[in-house]
Amino acid sequence: MDRIFSMRVFSRVAETGNFSAVAKHMECSAGNISRAVVSLEEHLHTRLLQRTTRSVSLTECGERYYQRCKKILADIDDADAEASEAHTLPRGKLRVHAVPDIGLKQLTSTIVEYRHAFPSVSVDLKLLPNMANLIEDEFDVSIVSASSLPDSGNVSRLIGRCERILVAAPDYLMRHPIRTVADMPNHTLMQTSSSFEPPAEWPSGYARHGVDEAEQAGHFVVNNMQALRVALLAGAGVGAVPTYSVIEELKEGKLVQLFPEYPLQATNVFVVYPSRHFIDAKIRTFVEFLVVALKQKIDFSIANLAPIAVRIPAQPALQP
Repeated sequence: MDRIFSMRVFSRVAETGNFSAVAKHMECSAGNISRAVVSLEEHLHTRLLQRTTRSVSLTECGERYYQRCKKILADIDDADAEASEAHTLPRGKLRVHAVPDIGLKQLTSTIVEYRHAFPSVSVDLKLLPNMANLIEDEFDVSIVSASSLPDSGNVSRLIGRCERILVAAPDYLMRHPIRTVADMPNHTLMQTSSSFEPPAEWPSGYARHGVDEAEQAGHFVVNNMQALRVALLAGAGVGAVPTYSVIEELKEGKLVQLFPEYPLQATNVFVVYPSRHFIDAKIRTFVEFLVVALKQKIDFSIANLAPIAVRIPAQPALQP
């Protein structure tokens, strides 16, 4: 027995007092309508309707059961409507994961703009350094910065692509001049991981998969882009960072780009979400918003790097 169908049939009969009218409305036979009510009564072991050749009326137990059914069916209809609207109407809580390496100014401003466009969606943003497991960690969307993504059952879309650049503070360069790439092994190289890989054109002082072991003691390795930026601004050394993460500091002259002729490994920004099928409207609209708005901010950072780089030779520390 389909309990919900039988409850709907019983409620309609209780409201109309007519089996034939309910059968016509629900587009099934009068026999099916009658059998649904009988099955419900047999399941409950009680009579719900008094039937005569002229009328149908509720029993005392049927009246109480009808009032409960009406509320239950209304809740079910509301739940169905809410679930259906989830695919068309963006609303509810959106749980977002992002790695701290993402340009936080660009990402945060994009989320604020999204909420202006879709005020019925609340965003719960968590910044965590590791790749998120969307299902186990209960995230709807993850935004990551990586050269590539591992194989998974998730869907990913490329938001933008950005070369990493070498930067240092003018104060550090005044104290420790770096005139050529050959000078680099003598300097503290700051990293966000232990896998810095310099271009093939760099001198043999660097191993292909990082700096020689003899130089490791001089490194400062951190796992957070914000901490790396603070350390770079404080003159702790040279760092390899995505352009979008330091664009403002470059514009203000607080950091200087080194050796733009030696591009480093590219950084890709991806948005990852669990499924292509029956995707919630809040996830779909957020992903589409990121692909347009966040991409524009990342592209703007890259486009504005060239005029900044032109001023680099004027830095005292870089003069031969």
